[in-house]
Amino acid sequence: MNIDKRDIEKGSLTEILPRFYPNSISYLSELNEYRMYAEVWNNQNERRKQRKIAGQDGYLKTLEMGEERKRRKVDYVRFGYFVVANSVNYKIQKNLYGGTNVYLQIGGIQTNSIFNDIIKANRHLYEIQSLYPDSDFHSAKYLPKTFEIKLEDLDLQQDKQTNKYFFEISTNSTEISNDYQRMLLLLILGEDTFSEKLQLLHKTNRKLIKCLLENPENIKKSANTLNAISRLCIAWPFHETIVFDFAGKPEDYKEACLFGTFIKAKAQAEDAGWANKLQIDSYM
Repeated sequence: MNIDKRDIEKGSLTEILPRFYPNSISYLSELNEYRMYAEVWNNQNERRKQRKIAGQDGYLKTLEMGEERKRRKVDYVRFGYFVVANSVNYKIQKNLYGGTNVYLQIGGIQTNSIFNDIIKANRHLYEIQSLYPDSDFHSAKYLPKTFEIKLEDLDLQQDKQTNKYFFEISTNSTEISNDYQRMLLLLILGEDTFSEKLQLLHKTNRKLIKCLLENPENIKKSANTLNAISRLCIAWPFHETIVFDFAGKPEDYKEACLFGTFIKAKAQAEDAGWANKLQIDSYM
């Protein structure tokens, strides 16, 4: 895992997404792998500071140039607001009693309508996306599978500040009683070494994980005009409470970050050439 080989850009989503290979944008569990790596690295760095206090100034001076350069990107990964490629869609279904249930559906970039609207508006992105599948940029364990959760099964509470709904769990938890909350947390942290990751966060003073979701009443009000409502998934900075917003609107995150791979100017020209050749061959 090498953070320095990935690119980070901050700004309006419509402006910064065209700089990246669309399928390179990190998925939620992948981004958090990098952030967990950054947490571990930061803890090691704190011990180096303690060595300096103990009189080992030469140790820091030896590493100064490379470490300072690395620290800037590591801290950026930990403390930025990141938009990930996971799709977030809220859907309405009628139940047997004549009422409606609200479902949260999460999947890959293919069903991320907010991303795909930007990609379609930039023709070169649409062509490049067809040439480079997700597997060119992500290992299989990071590629998300689509699943749905009924919002009422998540035992949500209303967040008075945002008018969204939420649940939160302690990183010191040994068991998570709500299976649906656990399902969402596995999407966030990944299934491998899940308990160990929670304990690592707890040791680094990241005490709570909080998930924000759309107000179910807002979804029901839109049910007559829309089949589904799309939102962004935003990973907030790593502070004492780590927040993941599954109800993000582009207008609310005008200065967010993307984490992926930049399209180099030369590569972009070559990709466009290949795309045009494929279109000609297809026509012939």
